[in-house]
Amino acid sequence: MIKTMPRVGELVIANISKVMRFGAYCRLPEYNNLEVFLPIREVSSGWIKNIREFIHEGQTVVCEVSFYDKEKNTVDISLKRVTPKKAKERIRSYNLEKRLAALFLQAAKKAGEQANKEALIQTALAEFTTYTNLVENAKNNTEEIKKSLLPKKLKSAIIEVLEANIREKKFVVSYIIALSTYNTLSGVTELKSILTGMKDIGIDVKYISAPKYRLTAEGTDYVDAEKKISQAEAIVKEKLKKGVFTIEKEKLKQAKENIMENL
Repeated sequence: MIKTMPRVGELVIANISKVMRFGAYCRLPEYNNLEVFLPIREVSSGWIKNIREFIHEGQTVVCEVSFYDKEKNTVDISLKRVTPKKAKERIRSYNLEKRLAALFLQAAKKAGEQANKEALIQTALAEFTTYTNLVENAKNNTEEIKKSLLPKKLKSAIIEVLEANIREKKFVVSYIIALSTYNTLSGVTELKSILTGMKDIGIDVKYISAPKYRLTAEGTDYVDAEKKISQAEAIVKEKLKKGVFTIEKEKLKQAKENIMENL
């Protein structure tokens, strides 16, 4: 859902776009990529000698909106005010909303309403605010969903697609890698290229702490998931000119994802 402006005290998803000595500029994907500022004093409670030891370009973090200047239309955010527990919960709800947004589009196609999807999206969010709320109402067949202006076929399709997703199994593998370069001239660009290449083949990349990252790959079976990790290793071997790369399996799980349990 694209919102207008964040409220002071609200927890937001922030993509760090530019890190400087005195802070960082970030984009808020839920607010049409609104640019906001993260002051260095709001990065960590402790003393910061080098800000890049705490944050880096391309990183996604959960922050609290700490200041909003209505006249200048500028927003400041704080990373240090968000506990790990709150950050985890916020990321979980954000990812759930994205999955349900994709489910809504699948349902629109199934109902033969793909040509009207933009108008349907506007109607759905105007009536229910979020896709999570929409699906919750559809699941429980509430009065709100019965009175909704959404087409009857679409309402039925939402439940059908949701049930189909519940039945799907996902095989997940997770690895911890250490990745650094000795390239002093264009090392940042080199690492960005490697990490982007991993994301392009469907791997979820999460920054842990320099130089560690967590790679998570999903597949229809164990072999499919592991194949993506092998492709990631090939990307590193191709693009890392001179540096250090180690990889270690963190966990292996076969899970039946149940979207309904997240509602």
